[in-house]
Amino acid sequence: MSTPSPLKPAPPFDLEQLFDKIRRLDVHTPQGIAGLLAKESTFVFNYGEIEPDAAVSLTMPVRRKSYSSGALMNVFAMNRPEGYLRYIIEERLARFGTPSDMFLLFLAGRNQIGRLTYALHGQTVPEGEGERLDELLSSPSGQLFERLVSKYALGSGISGVQPKTVVPLAPDVPASVALPGVATPGVATLDAHATLPLTTVIVKAEGDDYAGIARNEFLCMSVAREAGFDVPDFWLSNDGLLFVMARFDRAPDGTPLGFEDMSVLTGNDKYRGSYEMIGRAVEVYTGADFRAQSLRLFERVALSCFLRDGDAHMKNIGIIYTDPTGPRRLSPIYDVVCTGIYPLLDGRMALNLNKSKVFPVPGQLIAYGERLGLKRAEAQAILLRIDQAFDTVAERLSQDDRYKADDLLTRIRDVIRRTGAIPVARAKRPAFRLP
Repeated sequence: MSTPSPLKPAPPFDLEQLFDKIRRLDVHTPQGIAGLLAKESTFVFNYGEIEPDAAVSLTMPVRRKSYSSGALMNVFAMNRPEGYLRYIIEERLARFGTPSDMFLLFLAGRNQIGRLTYALHGQTVPEGEGERLDELLSSPSGQLFERLVSKYALGSGISGVQPKTVVPLAPDVPASVALPGVATPGVATLDAHATLPLTTVIVKAEGDDYAGIARNEFLCMSVAREAGFDVPDFWLSNDGLLFVMARFDRAPDGTPLGFEDMSVLTGNDKYRGSYEMIGRAVEVYTGADFRAQSLRLFERVALSCFLRDGDAHMKNIGIIYTDPTGPRRLSPIYDVVCTGIYPLLDGRMALNLNKSKVFPVPGQLIAYGERLGLKRAEAQAILLRIDQAFDTVAERLSQDDRYKADDLLTRIRDVIRRTGAIPVARAKRPAFRLP
């Protein structure tokens, strides 16, 4: 494959002119252009003359032979919009028809999760303007989120059914702000330890179907942080309606990190497979560091089991790296919600554990940890940390004005601490509590 001509800035584009005409896109990594993705009778990807560290995926090492597939390759398809965001995009573009995968990649440009960006062949990836983080947290959330979606939805490469969008931040974002904890009217509750500079954040909003989901996620992520687990920086808006999270796929200096979720690495749809399968993938892709990464995987699975998070699927666990030839590790914990409080959901886990989607009792979970290579005492200690972290966070948030308006905190506590049958279990078993 010949070297592309010098890159030109991307000119303003006409949606209608490009809508069904994009057949070739340059795929960029931080090292430069990795190769050319083309839509012919099939999808075809060809690498340029590049080094192995510029590979686009752990599953697609650099080679001269083309990669060809009838469907878009998993690593490129990973961030295709779903749910609310897909609906918004299709609604905005309805007069043109149904957007193609190539057009969606082009729209997302550089706002993908991971280190890949996309541009029309021979052009640079366009830059965007940004928002102020303190204003995101202090503005009335309903109007704000509508404006953010209107402004950024067409350029967000992010999956998931919850209303969300990727939002770039203005370069003058403040570096120090108020401490988290009890809400103070009119004060943005940002963490003093936030890793700056931030360049983009993920903004999630309340949907009509799941009341309190922003506060729910803030509580669950706070438990993870209190337990000492690896989490991105995150915030809750002053009115409790927006959950804002820093990009976990960025280094402290803003350098993009490679990210591949378990759907990409296992080839499975997000609700197919098991946590044992994820364990095997972590072993394959982290190699010599598997011992440390298996412990982190157990933390992630144990946290979701304790919090009755039935959405810890293949796309909510992944591996990050600086380049595909170097060290790899499990991504920080993200997208954790107590789904057990929502009666429309089935009360089961997203994936199998020990051939069952029923939430495990502690002994079953400890046995999973032992299969990952943890000692029994290590697994028990992690469960205890989660249990204590929940009590600490629940007590702290009970004093937070954003949690006083309804019984959300009580409902989450009741689901986690209930006695009697585990939801949808056929037999009566003790709830998830430490022995």
